Amino acid sequence: MRFIKSAVVMLSLLAMSAAMAGEVKVEYKDYKKFTDMKPANEVRGAYEKRTMASFDKMFADLAKELPEGYSWDVVVTDIDLAGDVNHMFTQTGERIRVIKEVFIPRINFSYILLDQSKTVVMEEKDLKLKDMSFMSRIGTFRADQSFEFERVMLERWFKDNIKPVVASHQQKTAK
Repeated sequence: MRFIKSAVVMLSLLAMSAAMAGEVKVEYKDYKKFTDMKPANEVRGAYEKRTMASFDKMFADLAKELPEGYSWDVVVTDIDLAGDVNHMFTQTGERIRVIKEVFIPRINFSYILLDQSKTVVMEEKDLKLKDMSFMSRIGTFRADQSFEFERVMLERWFKDNIKPVVASHQQKTAK
């Protein structure tokens, strides 16, 4: 009996997650001119690729929360990572990224969000997202993960801005 209940719960969760699977396409415009994608202790080209791959994953994870058939096109125009790489050296001579409250994470981007019938649900040009309180958020980030301050900033923005509009749009189109 317990097994059957567990199986029903698992199938329900799978069905719900299958119904939530929007797609995202992310483009980086003039990324060589971004404010801060500086590596501390890595080759610049490899760091830029790793950084963009991390942001691709962040946006893809958010798109998973969109309803099936939705598409989200994002054009990133600037990134300023939390912290700053400067000429301070450790005792081993390595450069490090110093995280202080004055070096807030920022990302500028434009986006268009379309529903399954290609109707514009949301669109914003030149959004300038920043998190001035990123250091005071207790328990919302994992220090062992790269770009956690940026991930938390994007997740909070998505939850507060995109999800309510999508929910409202779905209610209107369901009528």
